[in-house]
Amino acid sequence: MVKNIPQGREQEKASRYIAVVRQWADQLLDMYNERFAAQYAPLFPDGIHVQTLEPLVWMSNGETWVLSNLASQQNWFRTLYGLSKLTKVQRYADVAREATAYALKKVRYGYLMAWGGHMAYDLAAKKWVHAADKGPQHELKFHFPFYELMFELDPDETLTMIEAMWDSHVANWMNLEFNRHGQPKPGPAGGYGAGKVWERPFKREPVFFTGRGLTFVNAGSDLYYAAALAGAYSGQEAPLRWAEYLAGRYAETAHPETGLTGYQYSISELPGQRGDRAREQFGEQLAEDQPLEATLSVARKIHSIVGKAALCRMAIYDQLGERGRTFLDWALKDQLAYGRHAYEAAENVFHPVLTNGRRLTGLILEKDGYYGRRGQALQAMPANGLLFWSYASGYRRSQHPELWRIVCSMARGLGLADFTAVAHLPKHPRTVGAEAHKIDSADPHLLFGLLELAAAHPAGPFLDWAIKIGENIVATRLHDGFFLPTREQPYAKLDAVEPLALLHLAAALRGERDQVPRYCGGSGFFSAHYDGKGHYKDQAFYYLAHR
Repeated sequence: MVKNIPQGREQEKASRYIAVVRQWADQLLDMYNERFAAQYAPLFPDGIHVQTLEPLVWMSNGETWVLSNLASQQNWFRTLYGLSKLTKVQRYADVAREATAYALKKVRYGYLMAWGGHMAYDLAAKKWVHAADKGPQHELKFHFPFYELMFELDPDETLTMIEAMWDSHVANWMNLEFNRHGQPKPGPAGGYGAGKVWERPFKREPVFFTGRGLTFVNAGSDLYYAAALAGAYSGQEAPLRWAEYLAGRYAETAHPETGLTGYQYSISELPGQRGDRAREQFGEQLAEDQPLEATLSVARKIHSIVGKAALCRMAIYDQLGERGRTFLDWALKDQLAYGRHAYEAAENVFHPVLTNGRRLTGLILEKDGYYGRRGQALQAMPANGLLFWSYASGYRRSQHPELWRIVCSMARGLGLADFTAVAHLPKHPRTVGAEAHKIDSADPHLLFGLLELAAAHPAGPFLDWAIKIGENIVATRLHDGFFLPTREQPYAKLDAVEPLALLHLAAALRGERDQVPRYCGGSGFFSAHYDGKGHYKDQAFYYLAHR
């Protein structure tokens, strides 16, 4: 039980948040059963127009697709599953189970799942579809699916899928060059699911080798997350070992003096098309630094390294315990290195840097290229709620004083009170709890970060602040029964993070956080050509403003 909040208030607040989420889920499920179930069951459309209640569609090559992208519904399933755990009403979890079980059998691209960045299922035609301008490519980027549910339903099929995913993306097992796009392969002798795919040699070739694949951490983290979960649920050591090999490739990019790691570990060159994109754009301008894409960290990539990639590695540690300690250590080293060399506490921003420590904020581009057009300047980027959550998670697991100082700076920059004084709680119990009324944020990631601090310092004000953000979410993001960032957003996304955050808050108030499925920042998207518009991501095209 969380300390310093009266038990009656704990239960009252927890019941309120559960009721809000349950009402939201009931509305969506009742609407689905009334309008769509006869045609679409057991799968769901990704989004619903908040006024017409029509499903989200995508126009491609004259076809109209009713998108059901299972990779864009994993947090919807987590929320339903957690709701059943907290209410003891099985209706919600059963929905998640039925959709996931169906997808494991029917929504397949070879042995892969037909989901992700460029593939989805068309509920109208009952077939998988793909981005016309990309081809049928399997792609996961910071999705972090709800594998726990898949292993509960069908462990053999889930192992098969994960092994096939690695086999389709890894181009060279000796050095772990991989492609962010993957296509089905026939599999090793004996097929997938028997562990044969892991029976390959690995040679730790030095990083920054030249290849064709873009070994981006947003794709690599999904690969090592999947392998780590496969090892955890199957009891096999081999997938855990390969997860460590792959995550270790990024750790090996660390500069010997700064400790800064890269967003990728290879040099990607496509003969006749292009070379390394940083070298092409900055090779002359930054000649003394000999920049590579793997050693130039613009702010958005830093956000990925110390944000979602770090949260992913900490989630692996939480799942594996001491067997996963190395993943935690790598995440903490990244957070400390970028905190020292790229983070500006006074402004709460991360500066673009080379991994040798040279900051590049304000650098005027002399050539057009991947990083922008000539005349533009590289910019610092504010630390957001997800980074606060990530650093708070690192602090909770390490109690490192440097991470605490960064967390305090981010809190000030994000509109929370100055809580430097509570660094050694419970010596100073609830010293600034009264500041909760000043918090106007409704960021669910900020709420997750405060829950981490509440777990680290139960006597502090952090749970009060999380409650205030929960109240703000209910007050400002719940519109006509839908969770929306703004009332003007035309489509409601089933995969909204806000209800999952409220469930975690309710579970924390009850002392039952382990009853709600783990979430480490994953989110889905569909990116493809849209007839008459060009290439778009559904996040920008549908969920912000319909163009």
